Amino acid sequence: MTVSTGTGAPVDQTRVALGQPLRIALLHGRGDGSRRTVAHLALASAAEIVASVRASDSRHFVAAAQALREARPEVVVVHADAKDEAPLAELLEALRLGCAAQQPAPRILALVETRLGEALRRRAYPFEFERFADAPALVGTLRALRRAGSDDVVLRDALIEDGARSLAATTATTALAVDVSDRSTSLVLAHPDGQIEAAHLVPLGVGDGADHIVARAGLDNVRRWLPWPIDAPALLERVWSRVRWPAAPSLTEAAILFEMALAREAIAHALRDAAEAGLDVGAMRSAPAILITGRAASFPRGSQSLLVVADGLEPTGVSTVFREPDEGRAERIAMIVSVTLKRAAKVRFMRAAGRSEARVVPGSFGFVAIAGDVDVAVNGPGVRGHGRSGALGVLIDARGRPLSLPARDSERIPAVSGWHEAVGATAAARGTS
Repeated sequence: MTVSTGTGAPVDQTRVALGQPLRIALLHGRGDGSRRTVAHLALASAAEIVASVRASDSRHFVAAAQALREARPEVVVVHADAKDEAPLAELLEALRLGCAAQQPAPRILALVETRLGEALRRRAYPFEFERFADAPALVGTLRALRRAGSDDVVLRDALIEDGARSLAATTATTALAVDVSDRSTSLVLAHPDGQIEAAHLVPLGVGDGADHIVARAGLDNVRRWLPWPIDAPALLERVWSRVRWPAAPSLTEAAILFEMALAREAIAHALRDAAEAGLDVGAMRSAPAILITGRAASFPRGSQSLLVVADGLEPTGVSTVFREPDEGRAERIAMIVSVTLKRAAKVRFMRAAGRSEARVVPGSFGFVAIAGDVDVAVNGPGVRGHGRSGALGVLIDARGRPLSLPARDSERIPAVSGWHEAVGATAAARGTS
């Protein structure tokens, strides 16, 4: 991967890795806040969640033990308040029963106050138990486990976070990094002061994580993004081909469009998990600067990366979009102006060279050829923002939010095909990037 602090900054070559897979179980208190906390810890550390159990779980003790045995967690993350001590202690006993024969035994990491930690430590014996006073320290320990003792390994998720911080500092605005790789999908929201919110989903990607996308989204939700009809067996064969040969490049247009469909669903599910963990998804969608990385940034055309983000992320407002492939430099590709309209409206563009207008109708989707720094204002919806267009210009997206696709193939395929052609994402659109 290459990492830069802007389009004109020097680029440092860095060897990175996703790290060792880490299977974790989440034990949390009865409140929704506790559930969101453990989910956030898992997403921040790029661990694979294999079980999530609430302190008020209605399952019988033996059933809970059996579920934890089948999950085979390497680490158990615990968070709760003092009021949940009794049910949590019972869950730890179920863990001891279910995983007593597991080798190595699960390691328990608890984000709890001191007294509760000591009480749970006694119930967890003989399993290793460690209490943490703050979330960053616990996340750091989980990442160290993924490094598996290799201190020279640079974790991909940590590098994506650095890229988001760098873009936020360079643009002096909120920035979102969107990374879709073979086995992981990341959303990192960074603020100019360096603070971040991160969601790293593993295994969920367009290579050997493709089957997990289909398992979560379903075949129909992947199929809906393809601008041609395809039956379930043929689509499944494409999925298994991606899983069997994850590193194989997508050489045909059909393979590229299929990978784009997977990437859209990966981003959409990352957003849903981020929302479940209490992250600010609204701020992610409205980020003025968006950086696309990984396989999603490596499509032959910048318009293909742009379309994946427009459909999967569904940005709101005005955003400048960059992309940076793993083996390439960052490039600014376009601005997106997203509006939801009930009737036709005018979009005003203010630049140093003057002022211009464009008429937009509900459902429209296409480029306006404007270059340089641009202030944008849309009457009616009250959309205003500032950005800088790239090689593709300014993409006006008036398809509405949330984005809705027709259910019938006879209506859906022409619509999806039209969106691909509008941005030059297929060979049918000549003379586009």
